Amino acid sequence: MQELIMTTTFTPTPSAPDGRFPSAAFCVFSNRLLAIIVAVIAVKIRHGAVWANNVAPLAAFAPCALSNTMSSWIQYASLRYVSFPVQTVFKSSKIIPVMIMGKVLKGSDYLISQYVEAFLITVGVTIFSIFSKSSDRDNATDMIGLLFMCMYI
Repeated sequence: MQELIMTTTFTPTPSAPDGRFPSAAFCVFSNRLLAIIVAVIAVKIRHGAVWANNVAPLAAFAPCALSNTMSSWIQYASLRYVSFPVQTVFKSSKIIPVMIMGKVLKGSDYLISQYVEAFLITVGVTIFSIFSKSSDRDNATDMIGLLFMCMYI
């Protein structure tokens, strides 16, 4: 939904003269707010209380939460500057750094076939994206968008 909002051209307004949705931060905020509401309801239904069973320190989860929030903001902000094929390639290639970081940080063991599969998925999506038909507007990619996508990964 957020990708549709960020990439659709709406009727221009004084706050958005180009007709594009002006705030990636609002998309991230609304996404996270809805996730918190759903989580609180689910915890209340499943455990009967929201705060009574909280034994995990918030500081333990803060780095992950901050990383996830910043990654989402960067992803949505990049949608204004990169073409759809570029977005697709970057999103599909995210599996490779995730596997590498899993190996480095957690010591996860992956079979060589899993690395090959991740690589082939990325290559397949890249080939599909390069040869897909899209309008000239959809092919516009700025350097700032590529920088955002690299930060997203």
